[in-house]
Amino acid sequence: MNLNSILPVGTSEKVSVDLLIFDANNPRFTPDKMPASPSDDDVVLQLARSADLAELVQSISTSGYINIEPLIVIERGGFFAVLEGNRRLAAVKVLRNPELARQARLSLPPMDADKRPTLNKLLCYRVAAEADARDLIGFKHINGPQGWDAFAKARFAARWLDDEHAKPGGMTLADIAGRMGDQHMTIHRMVTAKFVLDQAESDGVYSIDDRKKKSFSFSHLYTGLAYDEFTSYLGMERADRSLDPVRNPVGKSRYGELRHLLTWLYGSKDRDIAPVIKSQNPDLNRLREVLGSKVGTKVLEERGSLDEAVVAATPVRLRFEEHLIAANAELQHAVSALEGFDAQEQPEMIQISESALKKARLIKTHIESEITNLVKAPEPK
Repeated sequence: MNLNSILPVGTSEKVSVDLLIFDANNPRFTPDKMPASPSDDDVVLQLARSADLAELVQSISTSGYINIEPLIVIERGGFFAVLEGNRRLAAVKVLRNPELARQARLSLPPMDADKRPTLNKLLCYRVAAEADARDLIGFKHINGPQGWDAFAKARFAARWLDDEHAKPGGMTLADIAGRMGDQHMTIHRMVTAKFVLDQAESDGVYSIDDRKKKSFSFSHLYTGLAYDEFTSYLGMERADRSLDPVRNPVGKSRYGELRHLLTWLYGSKDRDIAPVIKSQNPDLNRLREVLGSKVGTKVLEERGSLDEAVVAATPVRLRFEEHLIAANAELQHAVSALEGFDAQEQPEMIQISESALKKARLIKTHIESEITNLVKAPEPK
């Protein structure tokens, strides 16, 4: 079949749905949102799980498919692969195939007979190369109404940057970020983190497929790498956002540290290790505190316990202050609840209160002694 006669490059025409296939390289397909296979059915099933197809199916079934904004397509293997508009194509394919809808667990609302023919041909605009569609796709999904998640954005920008590096006078990442509507260079942090993951994957240091949880919190890594404690631990240069991120930013001598860091962030199925980062707030800041301490870092590397590492990383002076303030606050809560004491049901409280009193007296005696010694100490000459 001659696709040029159906839809020449640089033109818009309605194209039969039978000629439209999904983009298997869609940046939306992140590690935790990857279809089981590139087949149309598996892509639809994944988009139904992760891209909220139900709302789109409802809208199209009510109004029919409205050919206002064209799908952006490119020729691949005798078909038109959809670079932009995969959600719309998935919704149409579901509406045309009740069995596929059942597998995707999507209910099909009734659709008027006069609207059903709108599902047969969709308006498409054909490009010669993926680069020709990047401006529109990037702006729409980075800061537009249909934003991708952070890892999808990083994949898209990294591919674009690689293509620019392959030609003389290509755009910088700052140029790309501007074209994508990113005014804060968040893309720089995301692409840097993506390159770190790529290096770990390609050199066998760590695989994201080995993560302990199905979900993949890419933000843990790109947020962490914004801090000096993280980059210093990996021996990375301090980020200069006026320059493009480099591939393989971690020296081979730090591969052990890279493996530790990614395991702390994401865990490991094969080694049955849970990530130490349960939630970005406050755990990422706690990890940052640990990485700023040689002792704390050593404890985390050897013991794998963030709680123990935080204790080791916190100076004794600060730990004493924090514990005493917290103990005083708890005792205040106990005082305010004194009326809740039941002498018959809680006689053991006398032993607990005596133990607390002994500890309080010991602390007070030590503090008074230290202050007295400080006062008596001769002033340095």
